[in-house]
Amino acid sequence: MKIVIFGKGRIGKAVKYYLKKLNLDIKVGFFNTEKDVKDCDLLISALPGDAGELALELALKYRKNLIDIADLDYEFYLKNKNNIRKAGILVIPFAGFSPGLVNFICGREVKENKVKEVEISAGSLSKEKDSFPFLWCFEDLIEGHQLKVTLVKNGKKIKKPAFSDYKKQKIEKLDAESYLAEGLGSLIDNLKVKNMTYRIIRNIGFYEFFKSLENQSLLNEKNIESTQRKLESRKQDNLTIGVIKIKTDKKEIIWKMKAFSKETELLNSMQKITAVFPAILVKEILEGNIIQKGLVFLEELGQNKDLFKKIISQIKKQIFLTRTI
Repeated sequence: MKIVIFGKGRIGKAVKYYLKKLNLDIKVGFFNTEKDVKDCDLLISALPGDAGELALELALKYRKNLIDIADLDYEFYLKNKNNIRKAGILVIPFAGFSPGLVNFICGREVKENKVKEVEISAGSLSKEKDSFPFLWCFEDLIEGHQLKVTLVKNGKKIKKPAFSDYKKQKIEKLDAESYLAEGLGSLIDNLKVKNMTYRIIRNIGFYEFFKSLENQSLLNEKNIESTQRKLESRKQDNLTIGVIKIKTDKKEIIWKMKAFSKETELLNSMQKITAVFPAILVKEILEGNIIQKGLVFLEELGQNKDLFKKIISQIKKQIFLTRTI
């Protein structure tokens, strides 16, 4: 199998790293021209923001299966659902960490339990005081803290401003804060849970720091590139964590996933926790365990019990992942 990765940034390089680590019988390269797509068997997109639309356009044009990590709108995929079906290809959107692995787990739990409430928390932390690691695509990360938040309360969609429901808390013995953020995407329509929220986790003081950047116009079009270089240049030990709290009438189920990286490591913690999942999806496609066609969301894929167990067991070999009741 020949695989082409869209995006030579941190996540794209990390996906290539894990594909090699899994010792698959594949050739992996990065996208340069349309000829790369024409000659390959599978596409993986790790493009930033709206640039991510290119991968699906070419997947449809050349009828290639696509695993998509790009942070695109849920509605973009729905608009292309019939085109994907007619092309006879498989497209798996939101195939990273959160959304991604988190969706896969939520789909399984809703299949097995009568779930009343889902709360997802995810983010990256540093052990250093007054330090805020920027480990993800910078443009997407900034936008994620500016969008209005969609949540589900008593079965209805509700909109709230960014940074709503601010909380201080201890996470992994670190002083942290969290707040509502946009991040549920396809889960709202596909899970049908009465109450659902998504929260971003950051080191304490991030809210004030972010607002300071905005007030100084350091995140506008003119200054954002220099701001990005400065913030991403600081190397530090980092932790990326995700927590899913699932409530039923009788119990609370908690999934926790995390990855840690020293500042000197090849991959940061966000690269580790994001890239391992799509690499394993490639393995399952290669082995014939994922055979669907069309637009397939990960919460739907997670309903396959045998596939779920197999993928989760592989992920546990690469990152910390637990389920408690």
